[in-house]
Formats: sequence, C-alpha cells, structure tokens
Amino acid sequence: MSVFKQKAGLYWKRIEPFLLHRYFILSSRIVLGGIFIFAGQAKMFPIDNVDTLIWEINQYDILPHQLATAYGWVLPPLEILIGVMLIAGIFLKTSSVISGLITVSFIIAKAEAMIRGLDITICGCFGSAVPLLKEQSLAIDFAMLAMAVQIFFRREKFLEFSSWIKETVDRSKEQAS
Repeated sequence: MSVFKQKAGLYWKRIEPFLLHRYFILSSRIVLGGIFIFAGQAKMFPIDNVDTLIWEINQYDILPHQLATAYGWVLPPLEILIGVMLIAGIFLKTSSVISGLITVSFIIAKAEAMIRGLDITICGCFGSAVPLLKEQSLAIDFAMLAMAVQIFFRREKFLEFSSWIKETVDRSKEQAS
C-alpha cells in the first residue's frame, strides 16, 4: 500500500466520525434545504423572475429553448420542495440525490460557460435577491454537492419525519393484529 493511501486512510478514520455525526448531518440538511428553499422562492416570486430565469438559462446555450423554458418553470418549485424534504427528513436518500443532480447541472453549466468563454458574469442562482459572480456561485455549488453526498451516506436516522411515520404505522399494525 502506498504512503498516500495509508495517510489518507488515517485521515479518513479521524474525520469520518465528525462528517457522519448526526448533528453535523442535521445541520447540513438544514443548510442545504434552506439554500434550496431560498433559491427557489427568489427565482419564483415575483412571477416575473421566472421569465428572467428562463432568459438566463438560455444564455448558457446548452438546452434547446423549449427545454430551457420547461427547466425554468420546474426548477423553482422543485427547489422549494427538495428543500422542505431535506429539512423535514422526508425521503432523504431521494431528496439528497435529486439535490445533488440539480447541483451537478449547475456546476456543468457554469464550468462549460467558463470554458467556452461566454460573457456571463452574474449568476441567477438566487434570483435578484443575491447577485453572485459565477465563480462565487460555483464554490457554493461544490459545497452544496458535498452536503448532498454527506446526507446520502448518513448512517442513522435522526429527526427524520419519514422514519417517525414508518414507526407509527408499524406500531399501529402490531396493535391491530
């Protein structure tokens, strides 16, 4: 085994308990969910913001116009829904995967725009509420992706609404039989 693998393994053994600690994962759920809720509502309200979002998506010149329009209309409510699911702990595996995929789509679009030299300086990630440079929003996207991955690999169910529902249903079935 190489020296690098040994050192990386030792480092991981030290940091893993912190990364997978229930309170750290809960804080990641709250932060990531809050970011998604804020971003979704900033893009959706007032409704004129959706038109601006669609225009910004078309600037990246990745999706055909019709698909960019659909993405612009679906993205804000989806972000709000995913944010609520992350915070409430509903279908955490699914919501963390979807949040990760959405974030990866943002990373790909921004990276491609940078590589192609497109003149897109301000990112519409948070609508007009928080104008960010695409480099700043790219850094936030990588942090969001890390949180989504951390939530996906959590080991225990802590303050998750879906596990509370499952336990309640299971108890009801046991009492009924």
